[in-house]
Amino acid sequence: MTMVRHVMFAALAAFLIVSCGEDTASRDDVPPQRPLMVPRSNDAIYPQAGIRPEPTRTDRNYWTRVEWYRNPEDDLSGYRVRRWYEHTTADEAPIVADLAIGVDLIDQFVLFWIDRGEDQFGDPANLLAPNDQGLTRGYWWQVQAYDTAGNRSEWSDSVYFRMIYNPYNLNIAGTGDNTRLTWNYPIGGTGTYLSFYKIRVYSQWYGMDSLIWDHDLQLYAENNSVLVGSGGAFRPMTRDCTYVWQLNAVSYVASDTNDVALAGSAMYTTFTYKE
Repeated sequence: MTMVRHVMFAALAAFLIVSCGEDTASRDDVPPQRPLMVPRSNDAIYPQAGIRPEPTRTDRNYWTRVEWYRNPEDDLSGYRVRRWYEHTTADEAPIVADLAIGVDLIDQFVLFWIDRGEDQFGDPANLLAPNDQGLTRGYWWQVQAYDTAGNRSEWSDSVYFRMIYNPYNLNIAGTGDNTRLTWNYPIGGTGTYLSFYKIRVYSQWYGMDSLIWDHDLQLYAENNSVLVGSGGAFRPMTRDCTYVWQLNAVSYVASDTNDVALAGSAMYTTFTYKE
């Protein structure tokens, strides 16, 4: 009987030791993989990919689209984004976005976030816009994944972009073969940096895959005009259908403060085609 008691006591002690110890088997301390940024496509490619200006309808808005590939982890919860500008370092960069999968981000293969130039507290600041002289500084972005246990990945590679002046006063005049696109651009001074325009027209109903017109154009004037279909790939438009006209200003000129020549801006408007 004494032997039985000793055995039972030893078994109970072993159980208490195991149950009071740390449950290492169920603990998740494995961080997600380092996120992979989507490489930026050439400006001639359509649809575009990677970091680029996000088209807006208001010329005061300067927005940048940041894209990366979704992590493969089943317990992925979201991403953090940090941004820093020229003459500073990543270590000084504030977190400008905390994005939950399925809430702030559409859960898909390529994820994206539109940086509207808000400050680190989420307040409107239009930080990405050029100043009154057209001078602008570029920014770098990185993303970091985190899972449901709170584990964080290493930061992704950084991507760079710089905004230049937006085109403005986008307008459509005329009908049929005489439909003309007009716009203004603030040419002049050291802050212009304009290399060329990229014009794209597509169906509002069918979306960006229904490209009607794709055209590169070099104009360096404050008042600009081009006849629809006058160059580049073009397909006929349908009467009384609504189309989107997207106008990108592209710059391959480095700024005064950084030797990375990657900059631009984008605007869009809609119009109904009339014959």
